[in-house]
Amino acid sequence: MSHLAYPNLAKIKNFNRDLNYTGFTLEDWDDPCNLVFVFMLILCLWTGVPKTFVGLWVFFNTVIIHPMDFLIGTVGRGPKYLVDEYAILDTRYWVLDYPAVSSISYIEFFVMLPMCYLWYRALLKNQPIQHFYALIACCSQAMGAIIYGVCEFKDGFVHIPAVDWPPTFEGYLKLKYFWFVFIFLNSLWVIIPAGIMISSYNDLNRIFSEKNAEKKKK
Repeated sequence: MSHLAYPNLAKIKNFNRDLNYTGFTLEDWDDPCNLVFVFMLILCLWTGVPKTFVGLWVFFNTVIIHPMDFLIGTVGRGPKYLVDEYAILDTRYWVLDYPAVSSISYIEFFVMLPMCYLWYRALLKNQPIQHFYALIACCSQAMGAIIYGVCEFKDGFVHIPAVDWPPTFEGYLKLKYFWFVFIFLNSLWVIIPAGIMISSYNDLNRIFSEKNAEKKKK
């Protein structure tokens, strides 16, 4: 399928990739913006190695997801293959610079990224404040994913490729970009943060209950 069959991408004169292309290129992997990922990787590994599922989740979001959504998705810088993937997945990113999606990406990079690192550091050191960071970060992640999905639903799914209504399970584009990326992966950023929030709330409740019990004994 040519990108000319996808109206939003047809507006980009220099976008000449077939939408069914499944290869992988190394073009623009030397972009200076990629150093952000390297820096966050080194910083997190210097802080410590994650040993739990929550630790891996925070590590993954800190090193990859939050910087990627902003630098590659909204700014359009980085490996050309991934920049093209964001354009195909959702033209609300760098193609059209859709206000709601751009705002979410800016919050991810300038607020969520440093907060997730603080959460990661507190988690590895087993500091009680980790639960505060967890509640704030996970609430923001879930809210961002919900706003991202709801906005596209209200727009009639016009920014993602080959989706009619009701959507079917036919074709490479629908299976990959709609069902797997848009539906399944975005759902994870609601389900997993919700689970972590419940766990953190229970841990905080236990900590405060123990402290109140100690005060009553005194």
